[in-house]
Amino acid sequence: MNMTRESAAIALPWYRVPFVWLLIGVPATSVVLGVIMITLAILTDDGLVIDDYYQHGKHINQVLARDEAARDRQAQVHLVFDIETGVLSADLSGNDMAQVDVLACRLMHPTRSGFDQQLILRRGPDGRLHGDFARLTEARWIVQVGTQHWRLVGRIDLTQSATLDLLPQVVSSSS
Repeated sequence: MNMTRESAAIALPWYRVPFVWLLIGVPATSVVLGVIMITLAILTDDGLVIDDYYQHGKHINQVLARDEAARDRQAQVHLVFDIETGVLSADLSGNDMAQVDVLACRLMHPTRSGFDQQLILRRGPDGRLHGDFARLTEARWIVQVGTQHWRLVGRIDLTQSATLDLLPQVVSSSS
């Protein structure tokens, strides 16, 4: 019995035809990738957009005034991060810094706000300010310390150093 090519192709079961798998594979891959993308979008927090960006923008002058107040007071803060115990210690210097008994500190991740921490540093018996922080999973942080009247901001890479000296920022005025 002599079979032609057409009759041999017709005799093959559907799962043996490569073109069928191509027709099934492309949409199936799209569905799987779509489910993965939706899962990632729901489970991860990018933290890049704030809801009240307009109100946040209006407060920029208050922030600049706090930076200027730090310059006027000649505020300086020396921070020491003890990674093993989770204690942050601060030494203050400058005008009227001896009367500061409570200092607010924010550890902000440069890209993921879900890692941010807010600390309260309180004066201890040794004269330094101390506060506890949760385990730091990342190495690079933006550190902001201050009171309601002044603030200092800096960056630290904990793989390089466990200490940070914060000085008032110099604001350049461009015309």
